[in-house]
Amino acid sequence: MKKAILGGLLGGLALFVWGMISHMALPLGEAGVRMMAPAAEDAVLAAMKSAMTERGLYIFPGMDMAKATEEEQKAWPAKYAAGPAGIVVFNPKPQGSFPTWLGIELAGNILAALMAAIVILHVPGSVGFLRRALLVALLGLLEAFDIDVSQWNWYSFPTPYMLAQLVDHTVGWFLAGLVLARVCRDRA
Repeated sequence: MKKAILGGLLGGLALFVWGMISHMALPLGEAGVRMMAPAAEDAVLAAMKSAMTERGLYIFPGMDMAKATEEEQKAWPAKYAAGPAGIVVFNPKPQGSFPTWLGIELAGNILAALMAAIVILHVPGSVGFLRRALLVALLGLLEAFDIDVSQWNWYSFPTPYMLAQLVDHTVGWFLAGLVLARVCRDRA
């Protein structure tokens, strides 16, 4: 268990540092992300403040499947096709600070790396260092395909964003895998 905890801490730190590099020094964090013109942003924010009062994930055009009539359900595909369509993560009163968010990110990275460490500790010792690191990279790719491709498919996330996330997760988990392959060499 000590190796798993150490692997989680060090692997999570490697993942966190990679995240800083990929978002601050490389263009991966900006791929597919767009900003509104300031004048348009003011008008959109004013409309959002009046239309959305609670923190949440808003989908438009929306339809409450539990309450929609058969007629509304039949009309929805045309409304969607006419556009625009999208999702908005809305928080009317943001709280926290950058240091707090970084701390939460680091904690999440450590917990995820701890899970990967537990997996690696179940890999036979005869499996080589690089193969063990690649196994962890595959876990990152698995995560990216499951989450990022679904968001691209269902919610129209931009293709450059989705591809950057595939690279970001795979490289990050490969780097964490190098650490885990070293720290979690056997089950002892």
